[in-house]
Amino acid sequence: MTDSDTAIIDYLGFDLPGENQLAQARRTALLHGLKGSAEPTSLVSYTSAGLVLIIGPEPSALSVAESLVGSVTCFVLATDAIDNTSSPPTGYEKRQVAGQDVPVVFGKPKQIYGHLGNFEVIIERGQKEVELAKAMNLAGGGIDIVLDLARDPLLRTELLPPGYFAPAGDSSRLDQALLDIPDLNGTFEKPRYVQYNSDICAHGERGIVGCTQCIDACPTGSLTSLAERIAVDPYLCHGLGSCAAVCPTGAMTYAYPNLTRTLDSLRRLLSSFREATDKAAALLLFASEHAGSAVEDAVGNMAADIIPWRIEETGSTGIEVWLSALAYGARSVMIVTTTHTPPSTLTALESQVKLAGVLLEGLGYSGTCVRLIDVEHLSNPDSLAVDPANGIALAATYGGLDEKRVVLRFAFDHLIQTANVSKDVVDLPNGSPFGTVDIDTDACTLCMACVSVCPSGAMGDDKESPRLTFLEWNCVQCGICERACPEGAISLHARLLLNAEQRMRARTVNEESPFHCIDCGKPFTTQSMVAKMEEKLKGHRMFQGDGLKSLHRCEDCRVKAMF
Repeated sequence: MTDSDTAIIDYLGFDLPGENQLAQARRTALLHGLKGSAEPTSLVSYTSAGLVLIIGPEPSALSVAESLVGSVTCFVLATDAIDNTSSPPTGYEKRQVAGQDVPVVFGKPKQIYGHLGNFEVIIERGQKEVELAKAMNLAGGGIDIVLDLARDPLLRTELLPPGYFAPAGDSSRLDQALLDIPDLNGTFEKPRYVQYNSDICAHGERGIVGCTQCIDACPTGSLTSLAERIAVDPYLCHGLGSCAAVCPTGAMTYAYPNLTRTLDSLRRLLSSFREATDKAAALLLFASEHAGSAVEDAVGNMAADIIPWRIEETGSTGIEVWLSALAYGARSVMIVTTTHTPPSTLTALESQVKLAGVLLEGLGYSGTCVRLIDVEHLSNPDSLAVDPANGIALAATYGGLDEKRVVLRFAFDHLIQTANVSKDVVDLPNGSPFGTVDIDTDACTLCMACVSVCPSGAMGDDKESPRLTFLEWNCVQCGICERACPEGAISLHARLLLNAEQRMRARTVNEESPFHCIDCGKPFTTQSMVAKMEEKLKGHRMFQGDGLKSLHRCEDCRVKAMF
């Protein structure tokens, strides 16, 4: 076995068959894509002493404990309907299991927080809620592992926290948990898969909620709203990556590998194959844990111009990667899904693939250039068939970029230029991260509330005159400006403006003559704002007669007039 064979097997998990010219070009392309190494990311550490809490009726819990004692330390939260208010001073009772004492406390579990090595369990005892560790006088105060035997477990996220097992009545899952639990003793590390930049987040501003796409797409509950930004719990994160895929600004990014590494690898891979064969390759993206064996079984029947490429997780790539792959010369991008793909991740992928399809069709390409493929269909050659006419004439060369919006701009500009389309705009589905705002200039008073809350810098003002500007490329359609407008004068319109110069240039969307202070002559507001205030306050007793003139004075002159 050559070093090249080893490198391919180490990365894909299997070797690639074929000795013809096309197959050899595929192997060479993979090796070009594998050059370099992923940038290191910080690590998340778990430390577990193997203290296992088993939750369930006492007989069932003790029966399960019998399979674990000797390899880990067990104790039981018995959920039997027993009034155990007169518990012993220790807070628990003892039962003999396989010759060892197993502490048992009675109570009803109310809440569970945490992760492997650091669970906090709140229980109800004697009509009071107490922390289980305190009720049992645990010296360390922490619970390392939880085995919840309830058919309706307390935690119900699509992917459970590390260290929390909930078979939900499935005997095979219980057997697997009993095999896995003894190994969870010690210190464990994983990459910090997701990085978050709060400075460019569009989740909220000044109490107004905007984008929630990352929270909606997270299958683990590791993302929560914290005031106007997102709180990321790296200990709950499983690294699925769907939060980064749907993030419109790039505030959420996948860190291992990062975007720069991913783009550079794909560019080298696709350009190498094209140079050797004068053909455009199809890219098959798969996560090895659940799809690797199926891809290995199917690869022998795949055309040699289909290149399998391992990604960390099914949801870890988005439209900036897929469209860049097409710009680099791929004729198709296929993302393999499995029954293990969480529903929220699958929904996020489907929305992103739909968006990619609308964009591509609007540019004159096939809308199926980017698509999902179920792992069960890999063995059917027809499901992998791609129109050989797909693909661009001139491949893009950009790379080394780690900013999502910049990458998307480069991809759009190249695909638009190559397509040579005559239209000016592509209308997109509502919720797409590109578009414009429509301003009702009759209702707008140029109060600039929209400017003050816009998280992406799309809305702008002019310090010298009452003028509202808009930079379309910066707009992520988060809707914060629309909700902030006191006059209801703003509405969103999702679209892609194809003229790059117009897309990147701020334009005036409303302006009017300023209103000058009647005393000092300084411009301080707009004519429409004064008219609006006069209309609203004309019946108020403080603004009768000359009182209305206070609206015609600037702030300084208004104070002077009062004294």
